[in-house]
Amino acid sequence: VVCPLSVGGELLPQMDLKADVSTAVVTGLSPKTDYSLTLYAIYPNLIGEPATITVKTNPLPKVSNFRVIEEGLFSLRLGWTPPLGQLSGFKLFIPRSNRPGLTYEQLLPGDAFSHVIDGLEEDKKYTISIYAVYSDGPSEPVSLVGKTLKLVPVQQFLVQNATTDTVQARWASVRGASGYRLTWASADGHIENINLGDNFNFYMIQGLHPGSDYTVTINPIFGDIEGPVTTVKVTTLESSAVQSLKVSAVSTSSAVVSWNSVPGATGYRLAWGPTPEFVGRDRPRQLALNSSTTEYQLKNVAHDTEYVLTLYVLFGSAVGPGISATFRTSPLGYVSNFKVTSYTSTSIDVEWSPIVGATEYKLSWMTENIKPQFQYLDRSILFHRIKELNPRSAYTITICAVYGNSEGPEISLSQLTAAVSDSDLIQAVREVKVVDIGVNSFTLSWKKVSGVSGYKISWIPFLGKEPQKSQTVSAASTSFTIQNLQESSAYKIQISPVVGSREGSPVLVTARTLDLPKVEGFAALNTTDSSTILNWTRVASVSGYILSWRHISVLDTKTETLGPGFTSYKIDDLLYGRTYIFTIRPLYGEVRGPISTIFQRIRKMSQKQYFLDCVLRN
Repeated sequence: VVCPLSVGGELLPQMDLKADVSTAVVTGLSPKTDYSLTLYAIYPNLIGEPATITVKTNPLPKVSNFRVIEEGLFSLRLGWTPPLGQLSGFKLFIPRSNRPGLTYEQLLPGDAFSHVIDGLEEDKKYTISIYAVYSDGPSEPVSLVGKTLKLVPVQQFLVQNATTDTVQARWASVRGASGYRLTWASADGHIENINLGDNFNFYMIQGLHPGSDYTVTINPIFGDIEGPVTTVKVTTLESSAVQSLKVSAVSTSSAVVSWNSVPGATGYRLAWGPTPEFVGRDRPRQLALNSSTTEYQLKNVAHDTEYVLTLYVLFGSAVGPGISATFRTSPLGYVSNFKVTSYTSTSIDVEWSPIVGATEYKLSWMTENIKPQFQYLDRSILFHRIKELNPRSAYTITICAVYGNSEGPEISLSQLTAAVSDSDLIQAVREVKVVDIGVNSFTLSWKKVSGVSGYKISWIPFLGKEPQKSQTVSAASTSFTIQNLQESSAYKIQISPVVGSREGSPVLVTARTLDLPKVEGFAALNTTDSSTILNWTRVASVSGYILSWRHISVLDTKTETLGPGFTSYKIDDLLYGRTYIFTIRPLYGEVRGPISTIFQRIRKMSQKQYFLDCVLRN
């Protein structure tokens, strides 16, 4: 017989056990309670001496990881990890220190693991307890102290880098704020403002007047509540911008930038980087220059890449207006006039023309089933004899110019070495030149070779998948025009003499077709407070134009496709005082021509300002 007895004297029903039982589970006890358990051995007509032990039941499992997930001005979001076991729910409890006798109680379902307590006061501490509720009663409470946020102003509010029409506002983020209201007011009472999201801590204010005082304020927003205001005063610059920015001496890896001096400037900031179509070819860079500098050489720029560069005027710690220009570096040059001048059964002589900017040349040769061989030659060397070759073997010979650590595009030609007994070799074509280059054509000329029956002319683009094309002309010909070529493309052209069915050594030249014409005279005229009229000079043979525009601070671009008869177009719904980027490019069927770009600030110009703007554009 087992007789349970609580410390309080409550006697629970006794348990009768069989003689062969040595263990038993006592049920119906209360959690976290001391019990005295007495065991009696029963004999026939006799009860043995009692054996007693004292035990204490475990408490009900508590909530763990009770924490404040998010603090608000008037709320706290709580989170916790539920205990294992069959729960009836949870109970939250907050004593109100400012209201004696009142408490906040909330019953939550058993599957809850977070809860928002609202209706609290700003900048107050609250002691919060949570109980896990079971069918046997509540667990012990778990408590924490949470504090609501304080309605604070924006800290570290800086308004700097003033130009003639812009200032930059920066500030430190305010914890818990859902956004910010930025306001700027001129001395004459004109006020503008903008609401910004909580992820903003920078904004460029545009459309200001030169040499004017402005009051700039900012305040954080917490849902429907506005925080305290922080105020800064700033004055825009009266100084003019750089009026002339030029790029010259452009090569594959460098360019010279020059500009006019600005009186009163303490220095300049030059920034450059690839235009959007060439992003990834190089990284954006910038540097500061002293006030006496009006020329700078850009080095180590990427080849065949379009760059946009902007020059800003510095006035002490303030950054004045900027002026922009674009340029495109030259592609890495193809070695031109690469040709075989003579050959024997064991050697081939090749020569080529010099390439500007090359530091050396890489010459390689190979024949079937033999590992390629190569040799680097100084840039002053324009001739080389390849020796120790096999008789009557076809060799592929390749050359490229080396520019520092970069290798230019390769060009190749093939030559069959003579047999040991060959004595009658065909003389190579001499004085091969490209005498006229067009958008879609080349004209080739050469000196007549005696004893030939004709000339074979072959051409293929360096890039792309077009097959090689060829044409055989008569022995009387000394020129030939290759037509239907791609614009802005480099081609490899070969001419070889033909005697009957035999073909002599080819002479190789390279040339690049001209770019498609771009739009000239692109300008923004008759600009008002919300619109501008774009004008340009008509381009011959175009099938249309693609016109695009966007605000300088955003990437969202609007586009309009116009017919070939357009030479002007009006754009409405522009924002007053803002600067826009306008671009135009001609269409030649499905082919897009080069881009022309202008920057224009949207505001109505006086007659004097209009005249000065026209002078600066020209």
